[in-house]
Amino acid sequence: MNSKPYLEIIKNIEKHDNIFVFHHIRPDGDCLGSQQGFAKAIKKNFPQKNVFLIGDNNKEFDFLNFHFDNIDSIASEFFENSLAITVDTADINRIQELDFFLNSKFKTRLKIDHHPEKVEEIYDQTWIDPTFCAASEMIGFILKEEKWLIDEEIALFVYLGILTDSGRFAFPSTTARTFEIVAFLMKTNFNFSELNRLLSQRTENEVAFQAHVLGNYNKKGKVLWHYVSKSEQEKFNLPSSQVSAVNLLSNIGDALIWLFLIEYDNQIRVRIRSNGPVINKVAAEYGGGGHPFAAGINLDNNDKINQNISEILEKLEKLAEGFTRNG
Repeated sequence: MNSKPYLEIIKNIEKHDNIFVFHHIRPDGDCLGSQQGFAKAIKKNFPQKNVFLIGDNNKEFDFLNFHFDNIDSIASEFFENSLAITVDTADINRIQELDFFLNSKFKTRLKIDHHPEKVEEIYDQTWIDPTFCAASEMIGFILKEEKWLIDEEIALFVYLGILTDSGRFAFPSTTARTFEIVAFLMKTNFNFSELNRLLSQRTENEVAFQAHVLGNYNKKGKVLWHYVSKSEQEKFNLPSSQVSAVNLLSNIGDALIWLFLIEYDNQIRVRIRSNGPVINKVAAEYGGGGHPFAAGINLDNNDKINQNISEILEKLEKLAEGFTRNG
């Protein structure tokens, strides 16, 4: 087994002339940070390469200087000797611009991810390591270990992904390695304090939504949950990341598990978090997945939806009730 699997990633970058970097649907800080940071780092260290960033930020973190390429404007010649890389995307069906990823004539496809491994045969190579708190930490690890040239912009994007996916360094996935990589990034003197300020800024609509959730959540045993209906989303007029902010319910009383159930046209998106019980096995029973303490499920909004929600809540309640914290 290769003790440095990321070296194969670098070899593939060196071998291909045209690099395409993809992220997942409903983009968050980690997928955007790892995509933008890695793509810009590739271009800085291999200036002869053509590097394309696929997707959009869906109005998330609009205060940042994102760059994306229009897939309709990419000439066919750029698919010769081409490499497609997905970052922070556990399931192929969650790739933004999936049809473009599947149907374009890429020579090689790679995956870099920190979610528990899911075998997908379309990839020629994968680097999957759940010991990293974020895909952005994996990118930062490459930059640090291989002594790549980086600048303030690259550092800012990689830091964005690490910061947001580690819960601002509060989640158990944060390690000494995380801080070593952040220290490496900070040597560029990027303005991390301004980024932190912007990330903490809230609109009045956002505060009103938070007040509504905190005044109307449900509790049973040691589980908290809130159902975010479509009418509620329309009322507060917020982007998807803010109506999905499940950690509004974190660390309340004796609760060990908390979740949002978010209504879409044909689905209910379930976002589950825990500060002790392992929850991803319950998510997997309903076609979802994720990390031990952060998982999700997409439920079809059909005649079984209420039954499925009741079952999920019951299983999570039993998990929380039977949990004993060691140490």
